[in-house]
Amino acid sequence: MPTLSEIRAQIDALQKQEKAIVTQEKNLVIANIKQQIRDFNITAAELGMDASRSSAGGKASRPAAAERVVRYRRGDDTWTGGRGRKPQWVQQITEAGEDIEKYRVG
Repeated sequence: MPTLSEIRAQIDALQKQEKAIVTQEKNLVIANIKQQIRDFNITAAELGMDASRSSAGGKASRPAAAERVVRYRRGDDTWTGGRGRKPQWVQQITEAGEDIEKYRVG
């Protein structure tokens, strides 16, 4: 029966083998994908990839405020109704018991 240290050495060796195989197979898959992209002239847009992402895989840039749809307006104050904290003016309205829907745009 193998000892614990022998088993751990085997596990370590197998994990190294796994990593090497994954890297090798991944490189083959990437090469095949790149070739097919060239063969069919596939664009990033056709793949649904955001053009604002860097080639290094960085995060996409945040959409400009003009791209967001304003759902609520009170004078010059606007709110998209999206995620995150509500603007102060919306909090004041709801705390006062008013219905925010009366400020809905369109």
